[in-house]
Amino acid sequence: MNNKMKIKIKLQREQVLRVEQYKSTFLKPTGLVARQGKSIYISPDMHKRISRIVFILGDGKISLSDYLHNVLKHHFDNFSDEIKIISVDKQEPIV
Repeated sequence: MNNKMKIKIKLQREQVLRVEQYKSTFLKPTGLVARQGKSIYISPDMHKRISRIVFILGDGKISLSDYLHNVLKHHFDNFSDEIKIISVDKQEPIV
């Protein structure tokens, strides 16, 4: 097997792993009951995109609230240090 073929196979495996990671991170139910949460407003374009993701990729197992909760949780889990650093500059701890 030549190097190009090995690289192509490696990239395909990495893509499969990334897809599985996306599914396990974002496309899972949270148990959140939307009516117990808070309302937020998003642009019609974002709502359309999120709705399509939830409907098509979520297989009827997740709600918009589940998806948004998972996206925001991932964001805070991955960027909490940066948020803390920025908040220190503002003299107001956030996270």
